[in-house]
Amino acid sequence: MPPLPEKFRAAIEEGVRDINGELHMPNADEKRRLLADLRKLDDCPDGWKNKKNMAPKKQQNILESLRQVIDRLMNPEKAKAASARNHKKRTENGKVKAYAKKIKESGKKKEINAKNNAKISKATREANAQAILENKDHHEDPWPEATLEKKANESVKTIVDKCGPDGFVHVFGGAWAGMTVNEAMEAECLGKGRDRHAVFIDDTGRKFASYRDVSTHVELFAPYSGTNHVNADDLEKRIHEKLIDMEWPQDRRMFVHAGMGSCKGTRPKGMPFPYYTGVLVCEQSMEQIGIRLATKKDHPPRKRKRKRQ
Repeated sequence: MPPLPEKFRAAIEEGVRDINGELHMPNADEKRRLLADLRKLDDCPDGWKNKKNMAPKKQQNILESLRQVIDRLMNPEKAKAASARNHKKRTENGKVKAYAKKIKESGKKKEINAKNNAKISKATREANAQAILENKDHHEDPWPEATLEKKANESVKTIVDKCGPDGFVHVFGGAWAGMTVNEAMEAECLGKGRDRHAVFIDDTGRKFASYRDVSTHVELFAPYSGTNHVNADDLEKRIHEKLIDMEWPQDRRMFVHAGMGSCKGTRPKGMPFPYYTGVLVCEQSMEQIGIRLATKKDHPPRKRKRKRQ
């Protein structure tokens, strides 16, 4: 399911609170009324809208998606644990590998990927536009040196305490439009696309590990969330530098160099936008939880574009 716009998610949460402000699971009629109200919102995702001649099964699927979103709001930790367990079970019994093989052999892999990528891209564009609109007046000044140093020292102390003598760490940054900070960190912490950081040690049917593969072993926290990418980037780099200066060994950290890249993306310099600095910590070693740091050899070579004649 593509990430839901933040205001749309907030409207769902508001719609399932009772008179005492407590979250509750609505009955069938209440869900239908809530869905009707959600469809009136400007940022209602296209897949949730009521379309002409929509099949009853599709309507039921949307109501089920609404139920799942509400369930995750009410029981976030339970939902994450269940998702991780199901994914691990499907990986171990070979269903993940079998499904990937079936799709590849059917020739539909490119078609499915293109369709999913189009949906995700559309949802991302909508979330970015909404975030720009909501944060246009939320200008934030860069931190003075003293503040940056204080935040970095506090983060390093937390990392040392939580990792202990054997654990590992990753420090990264990103933007979180359309998601909560935690959801954005979960999506970004082990990398995406061609920039994935962790590889399974044993043959699981898949090469690269995702957050849900290790979610029961690791912890995420955000020492910064705000609207200035300079603060996010500078804090990430400063923590990197401090850990490297402490001679924190490479097999206990997922970053290689200090402060490579930026979370700003293609947005104009100074545009207020929701950014974060994230930290992943684990008290066990990478080897103990079945992964290792990815290297250049793990990634397929980039295809060279042909030069136009």
